[in-house]
Amino acid sequence: MQAALDADWLDTMVNKLIEELQRQLETVSKADPKDSTPRSRAADARTLAALEQTLERLSRLERERAAVRAKKLTHEPNARAALERRLDKRLAALQKKGAAGKS
Repeated sequence: MQAALDADWLDTMVNKLIEELQRQLETVSKADPKDSTPRSRAADARTLAALEQTLERLSRLERERAAVRAKKLTHEPNARAALERRLDKRLAALQKKGAAGKS
């Protein structure tokens, strides 16, 4: 249960961070070049570089999260059957061990 909450929280945070990056990119792109100074252009360049790196990391994280979600969806039906088989084997082993101990 905790893992599901953590996964949901992480998905939510990735989406919020992507939205914030888009907002910051819009702010930088709407800056009027006439009002800019060399110092402000350098600051914008640093901001854009940081945003680019952050976006790359978030994109990678989102791809990984999507792969995890897809894997869970495809393996979910088989997981129950595999668990049932393992439990059946353990039960049979316990019953066999119990029957051997009674002899």
